[in-house]
Formats: sequence, structure tokens, C-alpha cells
Amino acid sequence: MLVASISVGVMAGSFIALVRLKLGMPGHKAFFWMTPVLIARLRGGCKIGTTAGGLFAALTTYSLGANLAGGVTGLPMIVLAGAILDWTVNLLEKNKMSGLRMLLVLGLAGLAANLVCLVKRIILPAGLSPHFIFGVSDFWFRLVSYAFFGLISGIVAYVCSVTLRKTPK
Repeated sequence: MLVASISVGVMAGSFIALVRLKLGMPGHKAFFWMTPVLIARLRGGCKIGTTAGGLFAALTTYSLGANLAGGVTGLPMIVLAGAILDWTVNLLEKNKMSGLRMLLVLGLAGLAANLVCLVKRIILPAGLSPHFIFGVSDFWFRLVSYAFFGLISGIVAYVCSVTLRKTPK
């Protein structure tokens, strides 16, 4: 299952590097790497699947000439974001949580993980690049945008994993 998580990370990293969406929304790349590797973790059961998937998503983007919220110097923060998600899923599985509680907790874990990615953007030498959406470009907009995309990533990953679990009749 570790190989499956790594493979999903490589595919997510390839997508991020090769498909330029130019959404201009701070933190939007998290949806494209965090969601698939979290789905692979939830479905595959590898205890470090999200960490490995996030690491390989970042390494893949770098090897293809793109970046995942900065550069190689911020790689430990991507690993930390994956570790937060793995720790959360491991805790949920240990306590046998499911349903709405798991949905909420995974959403909040995604939010926290993506805020770690925001910290990575702040501490990198290049700093924060300007984003202007609806005439707004201040730090609070970035914070809300990163939080939103992290929350959505956790929620969508849970919904997709539950949907994939059901077998057709």
C-alpha cells in the first residue's frame, strides 16, 4: 500500500507540474495533491501513506521544473502536512470513528495541514508572491484561502473514500 500511496503522489505531482490552472487562489494546489494522497491513505490503509504521497508529489513537481508552494527548502513542511493527516487518520481509525465526526475531523486536519503549507510560504526566501483576487491581497485573505482549500481537501477526500468503499449491487 505504500507503493500505491507513492504512486498517487507521483501522479498528483505530475498533474500539478504539467497542468497550469492559473487559478490565482493562494493554497489551491493543496486540493490537487492533498486530496488524492489522502484518498489513497483512507482506502489503502498505509500508516504513512499521506506523508509518503505528499513527499513524492513535491519531489515530482520539482523534478518536472515546477514547485509545490515554494521550493525544495520547504520540503519538510510538505512532509509535516502529510504527517498531520496521517496522524489524524491513524487516530480516527484507532478510535473507530466514522460518519459526520470523521468528516469534520478530516476537514479540520486538512485545514491545519494547509496552514502548515502557508507557513512554508512565509518562511521561504522568496516570501509571499502577490495574489490579487477581487482587489484583495492582504495576509488575512491568504490565511482564509489556505484554510478553505485545506478544509475542502479533507472533506472531499473523506466523501470520495466513502463513495469508493460502497460496492454496486
